[in-house]
Amino acid sequence: VRHDNDFLFAIDRYYTAGTFLSYSKQLRDDFFLKRTQEHPLVFDLTIGQETYTPRELFESDFDLLERPYAGYLFLRATLRQARSENLIHTAIEAGLAGEQSLAGKAQREYHKLINEFIPVWAGEIANSFHINTYSSYVRDYHIKNSNLLKNFALQSQGALGTRQIYFRQEALAFIGDRAAVGKTTAFGQLGNDVEFYGYAGVGVEYVFLNALIQGHPFGDNSPFTLPIEPLVFSFKMGATYRDTRNSYQVIYKYRTRETSREGRSQFVTFQYARQF
Repeated sequence: VRHDNDFLFAIDRYYTAGTFLSYSKQLRDDFFLKRTQEHPLVFDLTIGQETYTPRELFESDFDLLERPYAGYLFLRATLRQARSENLIHTAIEAGLAGEQSLAGKAQREYHKLINEFIPVWAGEIANSFHINTYSSYVRDYHIKNSNLLKNFALQSQGALGTRQIYFRQEALAFIGDRAAVGKTTAFGQLGNDVEFYGYAGVGVEYVFLNALIQGHPFGDNSPFTLPIEPLVFSFKMGATYRDTRNSYQVIYKYRTRETSREGRSQFVTFQYARQF
């Protein structure tokens, strides 16, 4: 179970909330990719909802909005294959954008519940259906005879589809007791090694499409869209603890602007997992 939110920064803006429920399972047999005795394939199924808003939650004048309101509801299937020092994953996702995602309704109902201001959701991205694919390659380096910096990793990611198209490169440094790349929570792997580590990472993302800002690439009737910033930089830092059955993660994430009107985006991720 994972929840992203910017509430710690006392404002709803840009990527303001996300809620995700995932189920992961080690596969006994080959499934598109080849498994090994030491590193079984891992299959994930995730359902998630994301909420995006401009900073000006009371405005209906599009000239004053830094990005469109947008919601996204999706189902994603992921397959991961690990080796001793690297990990690859591929994923396919189907999603609904716009009012049909129910993100706007959920945010308004939540604000009513806590007796706060109600965002107007004027100019929301139009309803649309999306198919997207994702891939990732991680190269992990274990640093011997080091009491501080234990692991360093380079992660390359790509996305292709109607929801988003991008290429991303990230560098990550880990401090503390972290399992090998094929068994660590750092990359969503299953395992029962006890872990307690902190980490930090920087990334650069080349973005070619973001349909929740630009609208659907094959015809869109959204009342308000904007051009995207093609280059986005990011920073994150977090801490993870895992015992033999449970894992807990807290992560701070920062991104530079995604449109020319935006400022920075920052939020916190809370994640809990239990192995059965």
